[in-house]
Amino acid sequence: MIQEDFAQQCPFVPLASVVPLNIRLRSAGHGRTSSMNYFWDGMKRGNREFVLWQYTISGCGMLESEEGTFPIPEGSAFLLTIPEKHRYFLPASSESWEFFHLGFDGSEALRLARALREKYSPVSTRYAAESVVNTAKELLQLTMNRIADDAAMVSTLSYKFFMNIVSTGNREYMPPEKDPIVLIHNYCLRHLADEITVDDLAAYAGYSRSHFHRVFLQLTGKSPHAYLLDLRVRTALRMLQNGNISVKEVSSACGFNDVSYFCKVFRNFCGTTPSSFLARKIK
Repeated sequence: MIQEDFAQQCPFVPLASVVPLNIRLRSAGHGRTSSMNYFWDGMKRGNREFVLWQYTISGCGMLESEEGTFPIPEGSAFLLTIPEKHRYFLPASSESWEFFHLGFDGSEALRLARALREKYSPVSTRYAAESVVNTAKELLQLTMNRIADDAAMVSTLSYKFFMNIVSTGNREYMPPEKDPIVLIHNYCLRHLADEITVDDLAAYAGYSRSHFHRVFLQLTGKSPHAYLLDLRVRTALRMLQNGNISVKEVSSACGFNDVSYFCKVFRNFCGTTPSSFLARKIK
């Protein structure tokens, strides 16, 4: 069901022979996938309850839940409880997805995660605050170095991880309905075949053009125009990889009205023309 280019899993369940630990690290891992077959279904992971946090290092994943559909781009994270109705996967618009993740069990881990989920969406900048990510890296390093036998140390860091999420100030938090990355990514996917201007994107996000450009560049490292162009080309690449479709049809579906321009942009991004790419695929 799942194919990954690489994945390092470090299952770990600390033993507490004297005092029960109510937040326990059960797993930690680092992975990268470029397979369209990569997905996890939250209702098909057994009956044991646990909490999952996953942070995107590069690329972009996608989460579908009862609360909606959320992109998980670089620098963002999701928080899920399992079992739960959701699925996350590599979308057609992303060439790859690199991430690291932590799994927790214990009554306090579940209580805190559920309280956070009642207040915030499954994908939030709150879950990817610098203090949260730094503590997660400490936990991952402990398991990678095989020195996670100190149950007290691991549990202390696990508590710290959740407290960092809880205590993240509003200055660091941006709800999904105001997060330019989430807003614009979903908007662009819905209107990929249409002509979209930076003014359109700024108006949709509720900012002036100049302020939107500045905020978006700061959060993504790309201008809105470059982000949209990259999304168009990556989607085109996936369409050519996965479907029996002509270059002209792909060009139109991805918002390129001029096929010649599409071919030029595709070549700049991929090092080959769409026709040559298709010819290699057929062979």
